[in-house]
Amino acid sequence: MSERDPDNIKLAVLEEKLGNMVEVISRLDATIEKLSDLSVNVSRMLAVHEEKLDFARETAAETAKEIDELETRLESKMEVHSIRIRSVERRVWVGLGIVLAIAILVQSPILHSKTETNKGSAIMVPRN
Repeated sequence: MSERDPDNIKLAVLEEKLGNMVEVISRLDATIEKLSDLSVNVSRMLAVHEEKLDFARETAAETAKEIDELETRLESKMEVHSIRIRSVERRVWVGLGIVLAIAILVQSPILHSKTETNKGSAIMVPRN
């Protein structure tokens, strides 16, 4: 029996270790299952975020295109208004020049000497 006692002890220790291993293996199986579920959830989440990023990229591209179109329209309108302003400025300067020329002509002594009436003849000089 002395030989059997060590065998029984070894057998009991092995059975205890086997029980512990079964518990560890069941915990590993549960952990693997949870990790698998987590992996599926992360994949779904990444797919949703990828869709959101794609939508954001498309929206940003459309916005950039609209901004470019708006810039083009604004530039063309600014050019039209600039041309109109230059035309009005040109007319104002021409009108101002005409008014100034008329004012100078009105004040000119040449114009006054021709329009004044002579009081006496240049041939006849009065005697005193």
